[in-house]
Order: sequence, then C-alpha cells, then structure tokens
Amino acid sequence: MEESPQSGGNWLLALTGVCLVLGALLGLQVKARMARGDTQMARRTNALVAMVSEARTQIENQRKEIADLRIQLSKYEKEAAAGHGLVKLSEELQNARAALGLLPMKGPGIELTLDDSVMKADETGGTSDLFVIHDFDLIGIINELWAAGAEAVSLNGQRLVNGSAITCSGRLIQVNKVTIPPPFTFEVIGNQENLMSALNIRDGALDRLRRLEFVVKLTPKDEVTVPAISIAPKFRYAKPVLEESGP
Repeated sequence: MEESPQSGGNWLLALTGVCLVLGALLGLQVKARMARGDTQMARRTNALVAMVSEARTQIENQRKEIADLRIQLSKYEKEAAAGHGLVKLSEELQNARAALGLLPMKGPGIELTLDDSVMKADETGGTSDLFVIHDFDLIGIINELWAAGAEAVSLNGQRLVNGSAITCSGRLIQVNKVTIPPPFTFEVIGNQENLMSALNIRDGALDRLRRLEFVVKLTPKDEVTVPAISIAPKFRYAKPVLEESGP
C-alpha cells in the first residue's frame, strides 16, 4: 500500500517541530550554564578584590606605625649618644634595627629573577600547575640563600626577615601579606661566590626549575639595595626575659 504524499509531509513537519523544540531546550541549557559560570567568576573576583583591599589597609597602618617607631628610636639614639656618650649602645641599636629589617641595606650580592616556564602543558601531557611558580619554589630558594650566608634579602621589594611569610592563595603569591605578581625578583646581599654556588647546586631549587624550562636569570651585582620591611613585627605571646638583679 503506497503512503500518500500528505502523510509523508505530516511526518516531516512533525520531525521538524521536534528538532526545533530540542534546539530551543539545548540553547536554554547552555545559556543557563554560562550564566552560572559568570556568577561564580564574579564571586571569585569580588572575593579576591576584597582580600587585596583589606591587605592594603593593614599594610598602610603598619607602615605608619613603623615610621613612628623609627622616629622615636632615632631620637633615643641621638639623646643617648650626645647626652651620655654611649656610642657603643648606639651601634648595637643600629645592628639590631638592621637585623630586624627596620633599615634599608646595600652591599655586594646577587639578583635573581624567576618567571613561569615557557613549556606548555599540552606539549608534555602534564598539568598547567607544573609550569608556574609556586610559594614552595620561592621558599626553597630563600632557604638556600639563608644557608649560604645571605645577610639581607628582598622579594619583589618586600624585605624578608624572621617571621616573614610566603603564602599562595589560588594563583596569587603573598609576601608579608602583600600580593606580588610574577616575575619574581630576589635582591640579596652577601658573599657573591657563596650565593652563586648555593643556587647553582645540582638538584637544588633552581636546577629543578631549569629542567622544566622556567625563566631563570641569576646575576652577580657589585651593589644591591634591599629596602626596609614594610610591616612591623608584633609579639602577642613572646616577651623578653629580663635578668633578675641580685640581692
């Protein structure tokens, strides 16, 4: 029995209608997913902006506190040296300030600049995280510098002292609660030969980065300037032990 042309046309019309409905539903689903993705991205961006803004406020307050402490300490030093002739005490105070990072320093040393790898994840089959600088990479380098006798170190303009923290939040690196972007530049004062040897050691932090084609530029410098710390250290629990006077 032959099918009439009218019944064939109805079948095609019904199929076309079903396709149109499915296409509309698919478009609505894609649009909904894109909207959710945009909302999540906006939330993440707002959270990062709030974190950076709060950190900047804290940094400014602590910078003002450091400036006031420096003025007060300088006044005490001058009074001690002029009024009582305690030159030795003044020198000890200067050394203490330098050790705490309260003074900018200069001297011979090295400059080390690091940036993400030029290799791509799709070329090696690895993940993209393998080819970016992380906080543990920077910490490993700093430990090698201290072990080699570095006397003053800064990272992207942030002075590193006892208690300085390097943390990673997502893809952001923070030093002393200050967010720093790549490339990462160390300014280091110390014996150039010892510093260069320590950083170029086989299987060291830099050697591992070089194997993955990270950008590494290590340069000896006749004079390096390391700034003062931007955040004053605070002690909530630790207190100085005062020697008790005898009877």
